[in-house]
Amino acid sequence: MRLPKLIYEAYPVLYILGGIATMSLVNSTIAFCSGFLLGLSGTIILFLRRNYRAIRQQMYSYY
Repeated sequence: MRLPKLIYEAYPVLYILGGIATMSLVNSTIAFCSGFLLGLSGTIILFLRRNYRAIRQQMYSYY
């Protein structure tokens, strides 16, 4: 199943915003840790996508 591009690109940003909201709005250590992990995962996804696109662009620019 393929997601529309707009939704696919928005997921990591939603993860980051959800993590920030969870860390700041809920007063619990478990919620803080969960929010941190959610925000971290969104950041990692953005980083991996950026690297993959850069590598792919370099590979196809040689042909």
